[in-house]
Amino acid sequence: MRAAWRDAASRFEAYELVLPGSPAFICQPQACTAYCCHAYSVNLGDAEAERFKRLEGLELVDFLELDEDGAPITLPMAQPYLLQRREGHCKFLGEHLGCTTYDGRPNACRLYPHFVVFWDLEAHRPKTTPSKRAAASFQAAALGNVFGLVPLLLGHVECPGFTGEPIGDVEWNRLFRETYQLQYAAV
Repeated sequence: MRAAWRDAASRFEAYELVLPGSPAFICQPQACTAYCCHAYSVNLGDAEAERFKRLEGLELVDFLELDEDGAPITLPMAQPYLLQRREGHCKFLGEHLGCTTYDGRPNACRLYPHFVVFWDLEAHRPKTTPSKRAAASFQAAALGNVFGLVPLLLGHVECPGFTGEPIGDVEWNRLFRETYQLQYAAV
């Protein structure tokens, strides 16, 4: 994984490789600037939109970006909706920089500040779309066998929460699997 990261790092300058021994993520609300809520537009799929609607008791027009006719905007993507933004940040960012819809939040918010990218050792480029090859590569890497398509667990450098004790193998493996599941298996 380290060799794949050396090859990939210049493509992911806003991220660091997370391996056993890396500091654990511990949310630091007192140090947080809510960078993620300001910098990113969050896309949602149908299942996420339904979960958000059900858990937060809102209608789609209350939390999705709308077109000029008041209908949810849909993009030609696997996750076609966009979470509403207001005044340069997520609509649901509270005054104390906390999420006001935490239970229903989209998977992208659940993932942050981590994500898994697959690095193609032969092509020297990332592969971010789920596939049977990616799933097989993840399973092999989780067992310590890395070849061809290497899954990398990354952490966003803008997040101030990487302040915990170094994570061990078991904790890292759990985080790696959970991040992969949320990012790829939930699609």
